[in-house]
Amino acid sequence: MKRLFVSIAVFAGVAATASLALADDNHPNGGIAPTGPYVVMATNDLGMHCACPGAETFLLLPPFNTLRAQVIQRDKDPKVIADPSKVRVTYNIVEDTDDGLKADPYFQSWIANAPKIFPGYEPVRADGRIQGLTGATLDGDMEAHTSQGWWEAVGIPAYPVIDPNGVMTDPLGSNQKRNPYLTGNVKVYDQATGALLAETNTVVPVAFGGCCGCHLQVAADYGYPSDPRGSFDVMGMLHEQNGSGINIAQIDVDGDGIGGPIRCSWCHVDPAMGESSAPGVPGHPEYSTSKYTFSDVVHRFHAQSAAVQAYDPDIASDCYRCHPGNNVNCYRGHHTGKGLWCTDCHGDLNKRVAEGQLLQPWSDKTLPTCEKCHGDTGKVDGKSYLNMGIFGQYLNGRGHKDHKILCSSCHGEPHALYPSTLAADNAQNVALQGDPRAIGVCNVCHTDRGTDWKKPPH
Repeated sequence: MKRLFVSIAVFAGVAATASLALADDNHPNGGIAPTGPYVVMATNDLGMHCACPGAETFLLLPPFNTLRAQVIQRDKDPKVIADPSKVRVTYNIVEDTDDGLKADPYFQSWIANAPKIFPGYEPVRADGRIQGLTGATLDGDMEAHTSQGWWEAVGIPAYPVIDPNGVMTDPLGSNQKRNPYLTGNVKVYDQATGALLAETNTVVPVAFGGCCGCHLQVAADYGYPSDPRGSFDVMGMLHEQNGSGINIAQIDVDGDGIGGPIRCSWCHVDPAMGESSAPGVPGHPEYSTSKYTFSDVVHRFHAQSAAVQAYDPDIASDCYRCHPGNNVNCYRGHHTGKGLWCTDCHGDLNKRVAEGQLLQPWSDKTLPTCEKCHGDTGKVDGKSYLNMGIFGQYLNGRGHKDHKILCSSCHGEPHALYPSTLAADNAQNVALQGDPRAIGVCNVCHTDRGTDWKKPPH
């Protein structure tokens, strides 16, 4: 089970919730730097992960979040520390608690249905702790990737927390609000003495997608109840008409006489689930798997809708109909202030379908590269420091001296690059260098360098 899901990542989505200016010349020019012997920089791996409000019918993506961190020993010649014999790195999702998730009605649905969707998995351990698909809990130790130079916690079951001051509204129509921007607290301890060496906070984003914004009304239009079950029944009917002949709403995996719960990636392989092939419906070999990826079928089908065919480059009117947006903005990074939107990097949906890009979703072959716009500054040339393949070049790319620093450690997570429109995203860099931009104060790591912000060598 652990091996299967180590790669889960999710769809992207963005919200301008802070008034921070984005133009470079409006930022302070650095001015501070850490004084201790160590610094730690942590990021999420995507910018916004998705989760579902319940799981009794079908599941697109499970609660699954990933944190990465790099520990640097400050010196004239700084060193990246990823040796578990020297330091211990911990994480904690501040707003989420075991008791809080157990009391959350939507997460209760996940607890009840997850073992049916992922046979062999139990969301609640024997000791009462909530665990993700990899066994990760809401707090714990990060794993050292010594050869790559970073620490990682994969599969954290982070979930948008109920919060009356939250920016995310309930897609099922209640007045309950949630906070999709959770806090990941990361600490570094001396392995021998237990002394705290460094600490940071980073945003752990997770939100519900926009499916219900259309599908509850679609259910009503077909004469079904305007609720998740009615929506599921309509999707099953439409799926049966698409040539497969399979009504997904009638797949009864638990034998209770009621269709569901199912997950789409049983039949349509989804690399975001960490699977290289579709596993099939558990206990039902009569249902054959599809040659089409989940990304391909879901985008191809929706590209036939009038809303998408009348393409609108405004992501609030197009991409955010499905991806988390409109108050819950995944794409909230530096490029939003440069007039760049999803399609400038990813291409419009009709083009991606027409060119067959969705046959290789989440691949370096179909994801954008920095050098497309930034030339040699963002160039990566296939050297050993670049981990190609799943999720593309940026997420796993490294640069700076000896190619030991993750691009994301300095520049931030994909879709929320520094400086972000969300103040919480920028808090880490402001604390490290007094400036919300990508790390550019050399003294953050190099003790003999200046405290002015500059563009360092990549």
